[in-house]
Amino acid sequence: MKMNKLALSVLTSGMLVGMMGAGMTVSAHTVARHVSAASIKYPVVVTTTIYTGKQDGKKGWPEFVPGNFELPANSRVELIIHSYDDGPATIPASDLKVQGTVGGYELVDGKKVTHYSNAKNDVAHTLTVPSLGLNIPIPPKTSKEQYVTVIAEFNTGKASNNTWQCEAACGSGASGWMGAMMTNGWMKGAFNVYAH
Repeated sequence: MKMNKLALSVLTSGMLVGMMGAGMTVSAHTVARHVSAASIKYPVVVTTTIYTGKQDGKKGWPEFVPGNFELPANSRVELIIHSYDDGPATIPASDLKVQGTVGGYELVDGKKVTHYSNAKNDVAHTLTVPSLGLNIPIPPKTSKEQYVTVIAEFNTGKASNNTWQCEAACGSGASGWMGAMMTNGWMKGAFNVYAH
């Protein structure tokens, strides 16, 4: 059966929507590997969710789902983070600033934020990729909201293999740096940029 590019794109989009509706995780990797590079939309949209230890059944084990990222090179990415975590964690003062994003800011529930002021109360997590100069702080949700939404846009640059780490001490153990903080796909993981 022959299909033109538009029909393939529509079919692929419909399959992805169906997969997401069925509760399946779909990453930018899934989209980019099955659709030609010419049809990648600008920007590439990636969504991840932070669940708490109460939600994943492991006390002190918050989790990014998905926690490993594969993104196309030389592309603009819109990263959408939904966080259910209402507890702040201590972070280094250097990680209070939004870094490496387009415009030097992130949107938190629609409001532009460039930095946070309190290293003990204002941030629950970060998604930090040192090799790309990317730091996205994530505040705790308020008691009035189901989750907080953080949106940040950044450019991937050339193909590279990177790791990301949450810089907020939000894991288990007395230091907060055990458990999820040391486990790939939870509060750290792959942040790979591939050629397409």
